[in-house]
Amino acid sequence: LLFATIMSKQVVVLGHGPIAHSFIEKLLEREAGHQITVICEEPRPAYNRVNLTQYFQDKDAAQHDQMKLSYTNEATLKEQGVKLVYGRATGIDRATKTVSYSSVGKGEAGTVTYDALVMATGSFCFVPPVPGMTLPEKKNTHWPDDPASRPEGVYVYRTIEDLESMMAAVKAGAKKAAVIGGGLLGLEAAKAVYDLKMESHVLEMAPFLMPTQLNEKAGQVLTEKIQSLDIKVHAGVQIKEVVLEAGKVTGIKVVEKGAEEPTILEVDMIVVSCGVRPRDELARQAGLEVGARGGV
Repeated sequence: LLFATIMSKQVVVLGHGPIAHSFIEKLLEREAGHQITVICEEPRPAYNRVNLTQYFQDKDAAQHDQMKLSYTNEATLKEQGVKLVYGRATGIDRATKTVSYSSVGKGEAGTVTYDALVMATGSFCFVPPVPGMTLPEKKNTHWPDDPASRPEGVYVYRTIEDLESMMAAVKAGAKKAAVIGGGLLGLEAAKAVYDLKMESHVLEMAPFLMPTQLNEKAGQVLTEKIQSLDIKVHAGVQIKEVVLEAGKVTGIKVVEKGAEEPTILEVDMIVVSCGVRPRDELARQAGLEVGARGGV
């Protein structure tokens, strides 16, 4: 239905994740002569985010658009007639059919016009509203995952740059990590931390791991398996506060299951991987209808 309604020539795609790239490929297959522009806020074209943990084996960010996880590259997109813009969309003017953006890393502003606008903005990592987890005064309304909005030592698990930052922290001496989230995303992040040879802790607020997919008995079996790898599991835990010293993470205050008083788990890295939320800030700003739980 979407392809059938795109009768015009100037097609602008916001976002260049896996879904956006799949859309572009299908649109190109129609050979309808559309002029396609894609605005990508990461410093490289689309790559396989689902297998992100594989990057810890490849470590090939220097290959830019030729990584093993890459779906495409700049030369191929140019050959296909797709204009790739490295920028972060900051506004949509529906009256003039223009999108405003700022160039990633340069701060330069630009605009692009469209006849059809496809929003493939994806999601951002949910960060629990716990004291010390974020820096409210540095909140970025155009980029919820902005590292500058979190204290040093708090990471999300979403992009190549996130993983590069984690590896840099380990090289700088980080040795103990707490992963917040015991679901599929959290356990993937825990495996990444484990591969970095860090002392690893998984913090899950539910009574057992992967509560969405498993019952309690299966969750306990999984816990035993995870702990056999020397990854410490804290299920049924309450997260009270991120402990900071001179702006850096030194621990996380929690109340363990069955305990009454909080204790401080000494860590120098916190990886948040406990779900995502839709990137719908542009849609809301443009007056588009969003779902009850967010999303266009």
